[in-house]
Amino acid sequence: MSQFPYRALDNFVLRTPSKSLSSLKNLLRKEDVLNDELKQFCSDPHFQEALFLASPNLYEVLIDYLKTEKLTSKKRDKLKLSLLKYISRMSSRSTPFGLFSGYTIGTFNHNTDLELNDISMFSRFTRLDMQYLVALSKNFTKDKSIRKTLLFTPNTSLYKIGNQYRYIEISYLENLKRVHHIEAVESDKYLEFIFKVTKKESKSIDFIANGLINFDPEITIKEAYLYINLLVDNQILVSNIDPVIIGKDYLEIIRDSISSKNELKTLNLLNKLIQNLDEEVINPVQKYYNIKTVAEKLKTEIDLKYFFQTDLKVNLKSNFLERKILKDLKEGIIFLNKLSIISKNTSESYLDLFKTNFKKRYEDQEIPLAKALDPESGIGYKHSDMSEIIPDNNFIDHLIIPKSGNNKNEIPWNNVNAIFHYKISQAYKNNDYIIKLYPDDLPEWIDETWDDLPDTLSLMTEIVCNDGIKKIKILGTGGSSAANLFGRFCLCDRQLTAHVNSIIDIEKKINSNVILADISHLPESRIGNVICRPAFNKYEIPYLANSVKPQDYQISIDDIMISIVNNKIILRSKKLNKIILPRLTNAHNFSANSLPIYQFLCDLQLQGKRSGLGFSLGSMAKNYKFIPRIELNNVILNPAVWNLRKKDLEIFTENSNIDFDLLNAARITRNKWKMPKYILLTENDNELLIDLENRDSIKMMVDAIGEKENFIFKEFLFTDDKQILRNANEYHTNQIVITFYNNQKLSNINNG
Repeated sequence: MSQFPYRALDNFVLRTPSKSLSSLKNLLRKEDVLNDELKQFCSDPHFQEALFLASPNLYEVLIDYLKTEKLTSKKRDKLKLSLLKYISRMSSRSTPFGLFSGYTIGTFNHNTDLELNDISMFSRFTRLDMQYLVALSKNFTKDKSIRKTLLFTPNTSLYKIGNQYRYIEISYLENLKRVHHIEAVESDKYLEFIFKVTKKESKSIDFIANGLINFDPEITIKEAYLYINLLVDNQILVSNIDPVIIGKDYLEIIRDSISSKNELKTLNLLNKLIQNLDEEVINPVQKYYNIKTVAEKLKTEIDLKYFFQTDLKVNLKSNFLERKILKDLKEGIIFLNKLSIISKNTSESYLDLFKTNFKKRYEDQEIPLAKALDPESGIGYKHSDMSEIIPDNNFIDHLIIPKSGNNKNEIPWNNVNAIFHYKISQAYKNNDYIIKLYPDDLPEWIDETWDDLPDTLSLMTEIVCNDGIKKIKILGTGGSSAANLFGRFCLCDRQLTAHVNSIIDIEKKINSNVILADISHLPESRIGNVICRPAFNKYEIPYLANSVKPQDYQISIDDIMISIVNNKIILRSKKLNKIILPRLTNAHNFSANSLPIYQFLCDLQLQGKRSGLGFSLGSMAKNYKFIPRIELNNVILNPAVWNLRKKDLEIFTENSNIDFDLLNAARITRNKWKMPKYILLTENDNELLIDLENRDSIKMMVDAIGEKENFIFKEFLFTDDKQILRNANEYHTNQIVITFYNNQKLSNINNG
């Protein structure tokens, strides 16, 4: 019998689109989308506001069309497809995104009862986009009249090698992308004095200049100011309005730090207008233009698409999920755990390579972390050349859940491949659409292991009604903590913060002999929208970011020592003399071209651990054009998948032309590949719902595929008209995020 050590928290997080799946199905119910019905859908103020926040340009085209209808047939068709993509997103995808979809917290009970309230009962949280705020703070710091009122402290990436200080300097491309350069400055007595004065507490330029003159009376006041401003211009000293990622709203920090009357008046008005937006769930778009007009007084360039950041919290009349689901999930988790053990990636990770190089170079020594990771004097990490690094902004553009290279359980050709190759071959032979798995399909020799999984897990699921049967689809778990998926929503939501704190408290108890320290770093301005969060832990490691914590609770990079003990990397704080476990309580894809120190701290979260559980056929999946749905009793481990090329679809054959019958081509394709009516066109974590019995939906699919030769379809599982989440007589798709914690570890600590 399995020694399953995990227990679920009493609460779960429900995620759902703001529009019903019923409304989308109704719009697509005929062979073509009726223009009048599309106009009616797009005249909804909620849709218009959501569209404006996602794409102001498309919103303008829509409004112009609704008012005048003066578009050529080609432009009208293009507009129609663009609108259908957003409507599909707003009616079928549960991943929170602007006003398109939101989240709430529910409770486990004896029965399932999930009913949404009217949208007027929802809540929303709006703030200025981090891209704009970072640009604003940069401009404020450049302004000499404002600069003299700010406080300054050493760059948090600063560390000393010999008689030289090294640090990361940030420059910006025209598209506001950050470029990181490693820079160096020779140490002298003046620099040492300034660092000593400003390290424990930020100081004004006047204070530093006067101190410098007292330190060396031969320095003139003009020379002192010139020298200090040079340090600021070169980012050796950074201001108190540099980006803050943890603890407080960034606009609030800027407002609290600016004393210039005109700018402060404008900032306060901006803050008030943004707060007014959240008093109503649905607002006229003109309010946003009014806010833009006010912000223009601050003379910082505004891109409307990257000016507002909004999150939606839905509200339910009844929000209960039956506990029986946990029993089904337990069976699925146990199976996935065994599957993960025999398919475990044995390739050398970056951490493994680092350990090998560290032991060759330093043996049993404990040395400064910054020195070890320095690309010239140390052994570096991941990047061999740190002269210039441009962070990847892909996470924001595509809103993906992180899937770093060494976090994937890619399956080499082994027992797992043999099992599923046989299962898929048998399904082909028997013409089966579903592969049924059983616990005894896995080898008996597998030793069940749980200790190398994270202490807490957030399991992403969907509860679907499919062909009259309620089933649970497991999407998987990932990351170092169950809290990672929720961090970005917590700055404005006390209820969700309490849920996350209950997770963090468990992790603190399990790791009571070490310090859990939040990693505070801004890789890219816009990424700040999804990594800003409350302070979940007592200590913080700031790196190219400001901290609002007292200095006693900040662990600087130059305070961290590193060693390897029993083949395990150990970080120790010199001032606290305690071991540190870094924590990144957000869902940032940190593997995407990050700075070495940042990626190292993030990678260290999962040292010696599997990143989570999920079903994957790995590279083997590409060998099959069709993979049947894979089920374990009542649990769907993998939906049916089609790995196709354009030549596999009648729609893309040479026979197609302007008058080509798309519906007939779709029928041929469906019969050939056993496709259902509803499928998902999938790329990374993006999914677009396609109705293969609607001509406009098929055109949308063709447009989305574009020039791609290869693409992936998945079956859409919410097939039944009635689903578990309802709103009056309409039904919604769902994602249910269930948090598990290792109760065995917790009990051992409590009883120890």
